[in-house]
Amino acid sequence: MTVHTIPVKLIVPPGKPPYLHVDIRNSTIRITKDRRPQTIEWSLQHHGAPGHFNALNDAISPGFLWISPPFPGIFGPPRLGHRDQTLALLDDHDLEEKIGTWYYRLSATIGGVVYRTRFESPFPPRVSALRSSRMTSDTTSSPTVSKPLLVVGYEPRGAGNPTIKNR
Repeated sequence: MTVHTIPVKLIVPPGKPPYLHVDIRNSTIRITKDRRPQTIEWSLQHHGAPGHFNALNDAISPGFLWISPPFPGIFGPPRLGHRDQTLALLDDHDLEEKIGTWYYRLSATIGGVVYRTRFESPFPPRVSALRSSRMTSDTTSSPTVSKPLLVVGYEPRGAGNPTIKNR
């Protein structure tokens, strides 16, 4: 069985809140189709203070949480590994129907503080902000209101979001 091991590190940017970072290019795990199930394993790597992935049933910050849940039958349930410093997920996509992109969040406690992976919506806002009303002239009593601009379709900006992409 193939195991894809991905390091997860605590990042402390100057002047910004610390966060967990999935340490691969664009934070996107790309898995190709295979007849045999493949395991994705995240390994918590931290400096100094001891750390562990949170319990999977934690009501506030579970160790693993789907942001965009896949259809049943693509992934097995997540499970914690050695001293809760690893977290694994079985990826069983052997059919075209199991191809897709899914976002997730990881949470871990390091030195008694809970940290999570960052997530920014990959979709643009659906409607732009309305401009203020303006009178067309001094003699006109009805204001001219600009109409909101609707965005058609979407342009994923997923780079940097923790993502599993089956192809």
